[in-house]
Amino acid sequence: MAFWCFPIVTDLVRERYLGVIGGAGVAVLNVVISHSHLWRARILDDSFSLRRARDELAGHIQQLGLPPDLVEDIDEDILDELMQVVTQRFHRSPTQAAICGQILLHVAKKLAFVPQPLAVA
Repeated sequence: MAFWCFPIVTDLVRERYLGVIGGAGVAVLNVVISHSHLWRARILDDSFSLRRARDELAGHIQQLGLPPDLVEDIDEDILDELMQVVTQRFHRSPTQAAICGQILLHVAKKLAFVPQPLAVA
């Protein structure tokens, strides 16, 4: 899952940061790569890589003067997108969809935001 999700996450993250920052450059590329690596670490449940990517991303966010809650907003969009992709990609394989869904639920529990369906439950 981490393998096929990486380009999806990277494209979404790039689009969001370019929308906020404006021009493409090394600073944008660095924040995009850091945020994408953070999600790969989350999906793999790799605590060492997760800490490293989180620290690296925080440094880039601070360097660019971006609001910290931007990361939370982008994370919510990523989670929504990945859930949609899992649903579409594995509609004929309920077992695989359930496994991917469980991974994303595990990730969602550790995110700073509380998705609307979880907030209501």
